[in-house]
Amino acid sequence: MFIQTEATSDPARLKFLPGCEVLAHGTIDLRDKTEAATSPLAERLFAIPGVAGVSFSKDTITITKVGDDWQHLKPGILGAIMEHFRSGAPVLRAEAKADDHPPSAGEHGDTVNRIREALRRVIDPELGYNIVDLGLVYDVAVEEGGVVRITMTTTTPGCPATNYLKGGAGEAASSVQGVEFVDVRITYEPRWAPEMMGAEAKAHFGITDGGG
Repeated sequence: MFIQTEATSDPARLKFLPGCEVLAHGTIDLRDKTEAATSPLAERLFAIPGVAGVSFSKDTITITKVGDDWQHLKPGILGAIMEHFRSGAPVLRAEAKADDHPPSAGEHGDTVNRIREALRRVIDPELGYNIVDLGLVYDVAVEEGGVVRITMTTTTPGCPATNYLKGGAGEAASSVQGVEFVDVRITYEPRWAPEMMGAEAKAHFGITDGGG
């Protein structure tokens, strides 16, 4: 079994493509070990330290991490996915259906994309580049009732522009149609590093990915 990985615009999220169907239809977003009880595969994944969220769609498993880097997490995640599919166990237990769960970030994908595009208008005053492509936006979650929760960071703890960036992110997201309330949370876990920048930002600053 060959599992491909695919980066996302959020450095804390990584897609795993097992090359077979994951869900027959819909999307499921599991945010903790309690919700993982609906899925034998999610239980395996949440047992790995550093896994903070698991999302399933038709052919993709998206993992949200906290803390450790992907280099250390990927082997355990790949092993858990392989073991699950080789066991023949279902992804979801019989009583669980995708429609039983609240709408996930995947199902609100269009709104998330529009919010991220709006957040590109927020420029980090130190680096002179937008916060999305700098990798400062860790997560954008859309909930029922137009509630949006943004998790982001700054280039350094105690950055003097923290309140400016937080306020700018809130205003930008609020400008998107359908958004009624925005909660912006600043975190320093994981700490930001230049490697978190998107490809265009890296090119702009002359940063090249090391080989090996």
